[in-house]
Amino acid sequence: MIDSIEVKEFDGLEGQLLDANVSYGEMTREYASYLMGLIQRGELKTIAASKLEKLVPFLKEAILRERIESDEVLRKKLTVDLWKMEQQSRKEDEDFANFIRGVLYCYGTEEVWEEEGDGPTPIYLYFLILKKILPGLRKDFISSFNRFLGGRS
Repeated sequence: MIDSIEVKEFDGLEGQLLDANVSYGEMTREYASYLMGLIQRGELKTIAASKLEKLVPFLKEAILRERIESDEVLRKKLTVDLWKMEQQSRKEDEDFANFIRGVLYCYGTEEVWEEEGDGPTPIYLYFLILKKILPGLRKDFISSFNRFLGGRS
Protein backbone atom coordinates (compact mmCIF):
# COMPACT_ATOMS: atom_id res chain seq x y z
CA MET A 1 0.00 0.00 0.00
CA ILE A 2 1.25 3.43 -0.91
CA ASP A 3 0.79 6.06 1.76
CA SER A 4 0.97 9.82 1.38
CA ILE A 5 4.06 10.13 3.59
CA GLU A 6 5.88 7.61 1.43
CA VAL A 7 4.90 9.43 -1.75
CA LYS A 8 6.05 12.79 -0.33
CA GLU A 9 9.36 11.34 0.82
CA PHE A 10 10.06 9.80 -2.56
CA ASP A 11 8.97 12.91 -4.43
CA GLY A 12 11.47 14.80 -2.27
CA LEU A 13 14.24 12.29 -2.88
CA GLU A 14 13.55 12.29 -6.60
CA GLY A 15 13.69 16.08 -6.62
CA GLN A 16 17.06 16.01 -4.84
CA LEU A 17 18.43 13.48 -7.34
CA LEU A 18 17.27 15.64 -10.24
CA ASP A 19 18.57 18.87 -8.66
CA ALA A 20 21.96 17.20 -8.17
CA ASN A 21 21.97 16.07 -11.82
CA VAL A 22 22.50 12.44 -10.80
CA SER A 23 22.74 10.43 -13.99
CA TYR A 24 20.76 7.26 -14.59
CA GLY A 25 24.01 5.29 -14.45
CA GLU A 26 25.01 6.82 -11.10
CA MET A 27 21.58 6.15 -9.63
CA THR A 28 21.62 2.56 -10.84
CA ARG A 29 25.15 2.02 -9.55
CA GLU A 30 24.12 3.32 -6.14
CA TYR A 31 21.08 1.05 -6.15
CA ALA A 32 23.29 -1.95 -6.98
CA SER A 33 25.58 -0.98 -4.09
CA TYR A 34 22.56 -0.76 -1.81
CA LEU A 35 21.42 -4.24 -2.86
CA MET A 36 24.91 -5.59 -2.27
CA GLY A 37 24.88 -4.02 1.19
CA LEU A 38 21.61 -5.76 2.03
CA ILE A 39 23.26 -9.08 1.19
CA GLN A 40 26.49 -8.30 3.05
CA ARG A 41 24.65 -7.15 6.19
CA GLY A 42 22.46 -10.28 6.18
CA GLU A 43 19.24 -8.26 6.04
CA LEU A 44 17.48 -10.57 3.60
CA LYS A 45 16.69 -13.23 6.18
CA THR A 46 13.85 -14.80 4.18
CA ILE A 47 16.24 -15.72 1.35
CA ALA A 48 18.90 -18.41 1.69
CA ALA A 49 22.45 -17.04 1.68
CA SER A 50 23.42 -19.63 -0.95
CA LYS A 51 20.84 -18.16 -3.32
CA LEU A 52 21.92 -14.59 -2.65
CA GLU A 53 25.55 -15.51 -3.35
CA LYS A 54 24.53 -16.35 -6.92
CA LEU A 55 23.58 -12.70 -7.39
CA VAL A 56 26.82 -11.20 -6.07
CA PRO A 57 28.68 -11.40 -9.44
CA PHE A 58 25.72 -9.72 -11.16
CA LEU A 59 25.72 -6.93 -8.57
CA LYS A 60 29.49 -6.46 -8.83
CA GLU A 61 29.09 -6.02 -12.58
CA ALA A 62 26.25 -3.56 -12.01
CA ILE A 63 28.30 -1.55 -9.51
CA LEU A 64 31.13 -1.22 -12.03
CA ARG A 65 28.53 -0.31 -14.70
CA GLU A 66 31.10 0.38 -17.45
CA ARG A 67 30.73 -2.97 -19.22
CA ILE A 68 26.95 -2.85 -18.92
CA GLU A 69 26.88 0.52 -20.63
CA SER A 70 29.45 -0.28 -23.31
CA ASP A 71 28.80 -3.95 -24.12
CA GLU A 72 25.20 -4.52 -25.18
CA VAL A 73 25.80 -8.22 -25.88
CA LEU A 74 27.11 -8.78 -22.34
CA ARG A 75 24.28 -6.75 -20.80
CA LYS A 76 21.68 -8.78 -22.67
CA LYS A 77 23.35 -12.09 -21.76
CA LEU A 78 23.45 -11.22 -18.06
CA THR A 79 19.85 -10.00 -18.21
CA VAL A 80 18.73 -13.28 -19.80
CA ASP A 81 20.61 -15.23 -17.12
CA LEU A 82 18.86 -13.23 -14.40
CA TRP A 83 15.43 -13.70 -16.00
CA LYS A 84 16.00 -17.46 -16.17
CA MET A 85 16.93 -17.48 -12.48
CA GLU A 86 13.87 -15.37 -11.66
CA GLN A 87 11.58 -17.67 -13.63
CA GLN A 88 12.91 -20.76 -11.84
CA SER A 89 12.38 -19.10 -8.45
CA ARG A 90 9.02 -17.48 -9.06
CA LYS A 91 6.82 -20.24 -7.63
CA GLU A 92 9.07 -21.64 -4.92
CA ASP A 93 10.67 -18.49 -3.47
CA GLU A 94 8.78 -15.29 -4.12
CA ASP A 95 11.17 -13.13 -2.07
CA PHE A 96 14.17 -14.37 -4.05
CA ALA A 97 12.32 -13.80 -7.34
CA ASN A 98 11.50 -10.24 -6.24
CA PHE A 99 15.10 -9.59 -5.26
CA ILE A 100 16.25 -10.86 -8.66
CA ARG A 101 13.84 -8.38 -10.25
CA GLY A 102 15.54 -5.68 -8.19
CA VAL A 103 18.91 -6.80 -9.54
CA LEU A 104 17.46 -6.74 -13.06
CA TYR A 105 16.69 -3.04 -12.60
CA CYS A 106 20.45 -2.55 -12.29
CA TYR A 107 20.78 -3.69 -15.90
CA GLY A 108 18.39 -1.15 -17.34
CA THR A 109 19.58 1.66 -19.56
CA GLU A 110 18.73 5.32 -19.60
CA GLU A 111 17.42 5.00 -23.16
CA VAL A 112 14.94 2.29 -22.19
CA TRP A 113 13.87 4.23 -19.10
CA GLU A 114 13.24 7.34 -21.19
CA GLU A 115 11.11 5.31 -23.62
CA GLU A 116 9.24 3.07 -21.18
CA GLY A 117 9.71 4.50 -17.70
CA ASP A 118 7.08 6.15 -15.59
CA GLY A 119 8.44 9.35 -14.12
CA PRO A 120 11.70 11.27 -14.23
CA THR A 121 13.72 8.64 -12.32
CA PRO A 122 13.36 4.96 -11.41
CA ILE A 123 14.05 5.54 -7.69
CA TYR A 124 10.52 4.76 -6.49
CA LEU A 125 10.35 1.65 -8.64
CA TYR A 126 13.65 0.50 -7.11
CA PHE A 127 12.14 0.88 -3.66
CA LEU A 128 8.80 -0.78 -4.41
CA ILE A 129 10.33 -4.11 -5.41
CA LEU A 130 12.36 -4.19 -2.18
CA LYS A 131 9.33 -3.21 -0.11
CA LYS A 132 7.76 -6.54 -1.08
CA ILE A 133 10.62 -8.31 0.71
CA LEU A 134 11.44 -5.82 3.47
CA PRO A 135 8.31 -3.75 4.23
CA GLY A 136 10.03 -1.55 6.82
CA LEU A 137 12.88 -0.52 4.54
CA ARG A 138 11.77 2.98 3.52
CA LYS A 139 13.82 5.08 5.97
CA ASP A 140 16.99 3.07 5.41
CA PHE A 141 16.58 3.22 1.64
CA ILE A 142 16.02 6.98 1.60
CA SER A 143 18.86 7.56 4.09
CA SER A 144 21.20 5.56 1.89
CA PHE A 145 20.48 7.75 -1.12
CA ASN A 146 20.71 10.90 1.00
CA ARG A 147 24.21 9.79 2.13
CA PHE A 148 25.08 9.21 -1.52
CA LEU A 149 23.89 12.72 -2.40
CA GLY A 150 25.81 14.19 0.53
CA GLY A 151 28.97 12.44 -0.60
CA ARG A 152 28.75 13.99 -4.06
CA SER A 153 28.99 17.58 -2.80
